[in-house]
Amino acid sequence: MDMRRLRAGEWITAGSGICLLLSLFLPWYGSSTEGGPPDASGWESLALLDVVLALIAASAVALLVITAAQRLPAVPLTVNTFVALAGLVAVVLVLVRVVDLPDGAGAREWGLWLGLAGAVGIAAGALVAMRDERPSRPGRHTDLSGRPAPAPRELEAIPASDLESPP
Repeated sequence: MDMRRLRAGEWITAGSGICLLLSLFLPWYGSSTEGGPPDASGWESLALLDVVLALIAASAVALLVITAAQRLPAVPLTVNTFVALAGLVAVVLVLVRVVDLPDGAGAREWGLWLGLAGAVGIAAGALVAMRDERPSRPGRHTDLSGRPAPAPRELEAIPASDLESPP
């Protein structure tokens, strides 16, 4: 694993994935009546969406590990593309749950807003990671993975041949 390969986008994506995953354990909805049912967490109030959101959060964290472990950038870029798409899906799924309260819920709790922030962070971090191509600084040469590399050999000028020019 080479932690030097990690860019800001991967760190944002992984942190947001952890944020989304933790938000599923926090209260998302409160009861509308006094003495009503207790606050419901993301795991309790979402039927199948909780598993989908947990998988998206896990893929966001996996992007960090894959980017650090792979030598060539092709695999992390592919995974990054899928994580960006999954992040956009997560934003839509959480926004639907913000607008449409489940039965018996009367208030939105802070875990829901943390989940929305995590979903937006996954999508934004993955998009930032896709845009960051990290070119070499002048005078510092790198290979395709961003590691320092020796400078390329200077081109040697070859004199023109002394052959006669064609008629």
